[in-house]
Amino acid sequence: MSSWSARTCSNCYSEFFVHEDWDRIPDLCKSCREEQAAKWYEVPCRMCRTAIRVNQDWDHPPTICPSCKASEDAKWYEKSCRQCGGSIRVNRDWDNIPDYHKECLHYSVSCAICRLPMEIRRDWENPPKAHKECRDREAAKWFERDCKHCGKAMKLNRDWNNLPEYHKECEVYFVQCEICNRDLKVHRGWSNPPRSHKECLAQFKPKDVYCIDCNKLFTIKTGTQLKCRQQGWDLPRRCQECRDDRLLITGAIEALRDTYPFALRAEITQRGFFFPEKVVVVKGKKSGEVVAEVKMDVKGFLIDVHRVAEVFDPATGNRISYTREGREGLLESGFNPRRTADTYANDGTKTHRTKMEREGIINPHFVPKTRKQ
Repeated sequence: MSSWSARTCSNCYSEFFVHEDWDRIPDLCKSCREEQAAKWYEVPCRMCRTAIRVNQDWDHPPTICPSCKASEDAKWYEKSCRQCGGSIRVNRDWDNIPDYHKECLHYSVSCAICRLPMEIRRDWENPPKAHKECRDREAAKWFERDCKHCGKAMKLNRDWNNLPEYHKECEVYFVQCEICNRDLKVHRGWSNPPRSHKECLAQFKPKDVYCIDCNKLFTIKTGTQLKCRQQGWDLPRRCQECRDDRLLITGAIEALRDTYPFALRAEITQRGFFFPEKVVVVKGKKSGEVVAEVKMDVKGFLIDVHRVAEVFDPATGNRISYTREGREGLLESGFNPRRTADTYANDGTKTHRTKMEREGIINPHFVPKTRKQ
């Protein structure tokens, strides 16, 4: 007894029934088969005009029947002109198959020198940009000049905006990198030639560090790092504000030494959590007793704002003295005045002046010196 079975369409995935006695079992359902059959149509052969069966899904359907392709006539075909898009009838046996109609092959452009029209062929690989006579006239603008480095002649054009002074091979020279001591290429025309490689300078890019006095972040610039490396110095450990404060704090502490008949030592500490402040605790060197505290503050208003180192009695909290920035020079405000730290009593009387003075001959250095006023 014959039986029917269900089968899934390979195109739309719907089920259809087939019989086991059929010689050829279809892969498509009836509607898909009809749809596929509708895609087939006939076109005439371009050579002999006989019907050719093609499918609309084909990307490149044939235009010549098999018999014509085999014949001599099949060597002829049509292609589009690259300029106008019209048809060109060509033969496969031709050595040089044209890409343009004869009337499309030539075109006119303006000469790059005289701006008059000139005729160009579209199939030239490197078409000229100027008439021959214009090129000859342009060649007359070239002249020779001696290279500033080697003294040999180099060819220049009078119309150039920036005439070179060196041959290309003479433009550069090599110096020793100040960081890695390897060769560094430098151009002779540079007004400020580099002294180090970019990758070497990258090793000394600006870095953020914490100040040992106020614990704030400050930036050590590349130039400062290189200077310290060249001189063999340690990198700065204090921010600019604390470095400026050092003279004031030193002046305040040195003025205290005239008040107490024993040796003193100072320690910097931080107080406060949300708004920490820098405090210098002054103690007796032997006893360790705290005799004074130095705190930094900002005084003044608008344009007359200055930092002050104030000395307080830790027992009573009363201010003992204060030290502010001063100047020493021509009328104390002249050209290039020296920075000083002037200490005052509470009544405004100046008691001491501290300034940096040079010491030593073989190994000169600057140290703070405090004197009574």
